[in-house]
Amino acid sequence: MPDSLAGILIAIAVVLPGFVIAELSTVGRPAAKRSDLEIVLRALFYAFLLHLCAGKYTRWLVERVDSLNGWKDHLGAISVYSFLMLVLVPVIIGVSLNAYFRTVERRPKPPGRFYEFLGARDSGCAADLLFTRLYKGAWLIVQLVDGTYVGGRFGERSIAGQSPDEHDLYIDEMWEVDSTTGPDPTLRGALSPQRGIYLPAAQIRSVRVESPSD
Repeated sequence: MPDSLAGILIAIAVVLPGFVIAELSTVGRPAAKRSDLEIVLRALFYAFLLHLCAGKYTRWLVERVDSLNGWKDHLGAISVYSFLMLVLVPVIIGVSLNAYFRTVERRPKPPGRFYEFLGARDSGCAADLLFTRLYKGAWLIVQLVDGTYVGGRFGERSIAGQSPDEHDLYIDEMWEVDSTTGPDPTLRGALSPQRGIYLPAAQIRSVRVESPSD
């Protein structure tokens, strides 16, 4: 194998796990705007920690292969190392970080320093924080820009847009909204037959978290 090609492959093997971890840790979560430099630095940070923890394993493999010319005699060991370090371990770490970040972001108090040390950063958007903490469900009354109200149950099948995209909203179970009670409309009961409603972000003026009236 030419030295130049080997160098490229080694460089990819060094940095690729960090990008896998960084990408998986953000799946399904509101994302703060980051520059390309921030993304690269975060991926390199994860890659550095991973290789630091796996240093003994990497050293063992290097000593066993001994030189670039001996790689053909150790395809099994190299294949196992590549699968573990480039695929399995980064995926496990990325998914685990994602689960940890989601758990922390759902708490009523702000995330701590450990959350920030691991490279996470919330979007800083109130809508993201609100819907993240409504993961167990809630009842919503939405005032539209034309002054009318729609409402319903924000359940498992409901969806709220996340940063950096628009904060549109899908409510999976519409309820009747009584707006004759003055400035504080109330929810009366689920519509029959059951139906949902999609609300583009441009049509939403405000969102209230309510309890249905008896």
